[in-house]
Amino acid sequence: MKLDHRIREAETRLFARSGLRPEESFLDLASAKVRLRVLSVGAGTPLLMLHGVTLAAAVWATWLTEFAGYRALLVELPGHGLSGPVAYRPGSVRDHTLGLMDSIFDALGLATAPVVGHSLGGMFALWYAAARPERIASLAAIGDPAVALPGATVRMPLSLLTVPVLSEAVLRAPAPRRVYRELLGQGLSPAAAAGAPAELVDVLRLSARRKGNARTVASLMHAIDGFRRPRADSVMTDGELRRITAPTMFCWGTDDPFLAPASARPAIAKIPGAVLHEVPGGHGPWLDDPAGCAKLVTGHLAATGFPAS
Repeated sequence: MKLDHRIREAETRLFARSGLRPEESFLDLASAKVRLRVLSVGAGTPLLMLHGVTLAAAVWATWLTEFAGYRALLVELPGHGLSGPVAYRPGSVRDHTLGLMDSIFDALGLATAPVVGHSLGGMFALWYAAARPERIASLAAIGDPAVALPGATVRMPLSLLTVPVLSEAVLRAPAPRRVYRELLGQGLSPAAAAGAPAELVDVLRLSARRKGNARTVASLMHAIDGFRRPRADSVMTDGELRRITAPTMFCWGTDDPFLAPASARPAIAKIPGAVLHEVPGGHGPWLDDPAGCAKLVTGHLAATGFPAS
């Protein structure tokens, strides 16, 4: 509880920097056997936002001032932030994710909604869009969507998280802010990590140390990835990509370390009507260029029937 209190304190200070006061709620999802935390920010058109692996709802904080007129619903995925844990197993992540997403939409009272997803959140959204075309009405995928598309690689520091036992120890090891910022730079970009507010770094490094979070992320990474390559059932087939009917836009950093945007183009071309925008930055391009990425996302949302209100 002391750790959770420190996470909340850092998060409160982080959102206050932008003049924001999120509303917190919890979703008890019986079918998915997990309790998820959701932060709601702003008012207007509902917008579901799904973060990447080892991140949390707080990672969107500095971006949300660009989304006036939207009610951003920041879901903390299982084993992230202050959400509850899940034990993932190889071969079962897809099915669990479909049930999880069904439960999230139902619990939030959303028959359909636009979604912004980064990395792991983008992968979950793409899997879901292919399987439940009626629920995601518009999709903006930020950065390489984890290992959903062919060609993605598993690189350091994520490679360490695929190794059982070692991964949990790595995640739970106390890391000073400076060290964690360097690790964050390897996963996102050095510039994004250097510019990240100290409060955000604190939320992320403290959240990673929660016992349930470390176990969940360790089991997830082992379930979807090998040490260097994703497991085959994590990667979407051509047929699955063609089944995505939601208007889809990719905002992809030119220096994304996990998959170059040019290498992703053949797979993206199989999604009907999908658009790829290459932008300066790494795996978290909205942290490198908040205004530029927000313009692309809000433009896509407006053009697909979900303008700010």
